Amino acid sequence: MILDLFKYFAKFPELFGVLTIFNNGESILSDYATLKAELEEIRPHSLIPEIQHYVFGQSFEGVKKRIDSISGTFLFVDFGEFSSVRDQRNSIHDTQKLAVTVAMKVPTTSDLVEEAIISEKTLQLINILRARMLDDSKKINAPWLKKLSDTHDIIPFVAPELGSLGWSMRFDSEGSDLFAIKDLIKSFNQ
Repeated sequence: MILDLFKYFAKFPELFGVLTIFNNGESILSDYATLKAELEEIRPHSLIPEIQHYVFGQSFEGVKKRIDSISGTFLFVDFGEFSSVRDQRNSIHDTQKLAVTVAMKVPTTSDLVEEAIISEKTLQLINILRARMLDDSKKINAPWLKKLSDTHDIIPFVAPELGSLGWSMRFDSEGSDLFAIKDLIKSFNQ
């Protein structure tokens, strides 16, 4: 599920800006090379070329390190927490909280007018991304995307510690037993 999110959102920024996230170049984890090759192979074009870089992560330290190494616009995907509810009929309903941010590195010398321009540009980009996601939710066979919530919160992203300004869209992906827990339970009893 996490790598599905990684691959889906990697199609939006410039390919070069996506590939630079592979800092190590290689890894003992076989999925590393596979994922990199897959992105190089299937994605020759960016869907939103105005987004120059890709940031994907959970830890503040890792995200900060990545953002400190780039300049310009970036897409940051925060694949948040999961919650699960089981009802009296033993049905399982899972929800994943997600956020995507389109932001720009802000020069330390920027004034309020420059910040307003950056805010306007990144708001336009987050709405292009949102429109693409809503369109894809009807076309692409991705379980998490099919279960996209109807409610989206678009909030300012003001991060002086990251030297960045933009907009974040928070949303949920909901569905019945997203992790196939029932099948796992059945496998224990075979």
